[in-house]
Amino acid sequence: MSDEYKFRKVNAILGASPKIGPFPTELIIPWAIISFTLFMICYVFLNMSWLWVSIIVAWGNTTWWILTGSKPYRFLSKFIPVPRWTRGAYRYRDMSKQEPKRYVRR
Repeated sequence: MSDEYKFRKVNAILGASPKIGPFPTELIIPWAIISFTLFMICYVFLNMSWLWVSIIVAWGNTTWWILTGSKPYRFLSKFIPVPRWTRGAYRYRDMSKQEPKRYVRR
């Protein structure tokens, strides 16, 4: 391909995923769920100090970020069940040779 037909990006942000600082926005909801769950377990039920709760919440969020990364479908697609395909046999009927159905008004 010659140089005259190569495409040049005019806007570098096109096609990029939205971010809040260095954090991708698709992590906001999972992080909120992880943070709330770990807060309830560590602070409410186990009566841990705020320091330990913060460390455990940060550990949970970073683990989720490492597992999903910039391409979350790579990790999360493992949990989608594979469809069960079966073979079926159906006798072929030519649609052009069928007589039209007549609807009776009642």
